[in-house]
Amino acid sequence: MKEIVQLDGKPLDESLPLRSLLYAEGVFETFRWKNSPPVFLKNHIERMSDGAKLLWIPFPGAEKVRKAVEAAVETSGIEDAYVKICLLSSGPLKFYELADRGHLLAVIRKYEPPDEHVRAHVSSFKRRSSPLLAIKSLNYLENVLARREAKSMGYDEAIFLNEWGEVTEGSSTNIFWAKGDVLHAPALECGLLPGITRDALISLAPELGLEVKEGKFNLKDVLKSQGAFFTNSLMGITAISAVDGVKINLDDDLYANVRMSLFQKLKWIG
Repeated sequence: MKEIVQLDGKPLDESLPLRSLLYAEGVFETFRWKNSPPVFLKNHIERMSDGAKLLWIPFPGAEKVRKAVEAAVETSGIEDAYVKICLLSSGPLKFYELADRGHLLAVIRKYEPPDEHVRAHVSSFKRRSSPLLAIKSLNYLENVLARREAKSMGYDEAIFLNEWGEVTEGSSTNIFWAKGDVLHAPALECGLLPGITRDALISLAPELGLEVKEGKFNLKDVLKSQGAFFTNSLMGITAISAVDGVKINLDDDLYANVRMSLFQKLKWIG
């Protein structure tokens, strides 16, 4: 059956990835590229591949993705770069049909260091169970709305609770907090993205003398901690100074040690 697709009254190029436009069918990865490929680039590409498989989007292959990222960064001429790579989809426009092609989109810009301390706001709406929580889907509107809400109230980041009141993640981050020699993190089954930097910190913790406890926790656990942190592949790690105006105590020595060790693991410092 013939389809007519127009934009502002003009025919639209059929090669455009319209399934991504219409249904947010696509996946993405973001990371810092500091003079050389990120240490965990392979992990990012593997997660993109897993997301593509879940969404039934043809994946171009790890080597093609890697070369596309390298070429984009090289073309930009930026040594310390913010990198976002997306896999967009095109094909039949009925929502339930399958994409027949994946398209790579790269965004490169100068890296902007994050604040070392941020203030967070608990989102007014809850996370609900969804298979999309386990991938970096282009269907990102919940995250957008939560961050906008936080920003409009003078905060830097949002924190999601799930429908049972358990802490899950930030709008673009994973969350950790420390009590004594134990580093706590919400378990994946709470409904959150398995972050690349989250995994890196969990694997690094024993070297720092920290036991890792993943589980189901409420907001009081975070507020009573000796330091809470956000992590992702752009900021690395940043401390949470307060949540909705409630100050969180920070063990400065612990945070400095964790931050230094993580940045060394990421090869952001010597």
